[in-house]
Amino acid sequence: MKRNMLIMAFAMTGMVSVQAQEANDTFIKIEDHDMFSQCFATCDINNDGIVTYAEAAAATMLSLEKGGRLNIIEDYAFLKYFPNLEALSVGNTTLEIIDMHYLTKLKLVNVTNALWLKTIIVGGDVAPEITGVPDNDPTREAVKVVFYKEKPDATFKFKDDAIKDFCLRNKVDADKDGVISKEEAAAVTRLSLMNFKSFMRNIKSYEDLQNFPNLEYFHAGMTYLETIDLSCLPKLKELDLSDCRMLKTIVLAKGCKPEIKYPVAYKGEKAKIVHKR
Repeated sequence: MKRNMLIMAFAMTGMVSVQAQEANDTFIKIEDHDMFSQCFATCDINNDGIVTYAEAAAATMLSLEKGGRLNIIEDYAFLKYFPNLEALSVGNTTLEIIDMHYLTKLKLVNVTNALWLKTIIVGGDVAPEITGVPDNDPTREAVKVVFYKEKPDATFKFKDDAIKDFCLRNKVDADKDGVISKEEAAAVTRLSLMNFKSFMRNIKSYEDLQNFPNLEYFHAGMTYLETIDLSCLPKLKELDLSDCRMLKTIVLAKGCKPEIKYPVAYKGEKAKIVHKR
């Protein structure tokens, strides 16, 4: 069997998750699936139903819009396996920012079906040509091209991808370079993890809030956690927990007494407040 296979697994639950990972002599073969048969078939040089790293690296053109409108791509990290792409159609996505800095040879990007897209992050020295934006749509913003820049000392890695997604969608990324710097996070005084333009995401960890020490208003979004530790937010004045329906305990900073909006709790019980010493 071939080694170093590029695995592309697709989950049809309203969205398509395109994933790539290294595995030892294993792969997932997708048959009769729109995304694979229409979008990646051109990369499958030997027609064995899989795409190897070598086949991906040989590709210079890739169209992800052929899978139809039901195939919504929310993660473009797999593009790193296609470093020699010169032309790319990004397909149907709700993302506002797509990081494609791996593609240093990119010359053309089609964004016809990326109705939410505002920014693409590119590598290389020359910005690619952007095509596919309808001229007759006055509400459609021109897609901005930003050149990738590393900020190893000024950025932090999110532990919860859902929180990162909301931050990128909600103007926390002030310079729109696709990363949240410590300076940008520290400047935020209001943060909501529930937005009408975003899909509901289940927050699994609030550890990332330690990078937002100046929050005065916080909407905790949707979570199934029974305990939320917000002791890293000493300036908190307003706290919206209306979508935290399993909540039993709230941990706050010493002396912090925000106005709290509670969920419709079971049996009329409110979560217990504990102040960290």
